[in-house]
Amino acid sequence: MIKIGTLLVVLSLFGSKSLAQNAKAKSNNEAELKEVLSSFMKCIVEKDSVKFYGLFYNGPVTWVGVFKEKSQREKDNNIFIGNYKGFYRNVSNKDFDEEKFYNISINEDGYVASVTFDYCFWSLHQKQNWGKESWGLVKANGKWKISSVIFSMEYEKNVPEPKR
Repeated sequence: MIKIGTLLVVLSLFGSKSLAQNAKAKSNNEAELKEVLSSFMKCIVEKDSVKFYGLFYNGPVTWVGVFKEKSQREKDNNIFIGNYKGFYRNVSNKDFDEEKFYNISINEDGYVASVTFDYCFWSLHQKQNWGKESWGLVKANGKWKISSVIFSMEYEKNVPEPKR
């Protein structure tokens, strides 16, 4: 009887330790993912292409945007397909100020992550567009890398962003 009691105590201690380790790993992953978001925004402001390109997976990266209804009226198509290098060239060669992220939600298992958030993009100190954005990330060689970016876009001049 004592052996069974001892076994249960030992198993519960290992179980508690495992839960604590999992919580710590999840916390570390979320902190690392938030750092990727922060670095992305900072690279736009600081015009740091080397660091910006380093945030992305070294392979095909999906980059697709969808214009919302009122902004799409100005376009032939509501789908925008590009890539992160083209995006960076566009924002670094113009008077773009920054992209801001808020309402961030992170879902990860330590190997893949889905990060969704609201964003707004500013140029010459004026909001240009806004929408929702979703990134897929993979942990490659111990570092989180962006492997897909999909987003909706509404021009602020057509439909002002609702107050948060």
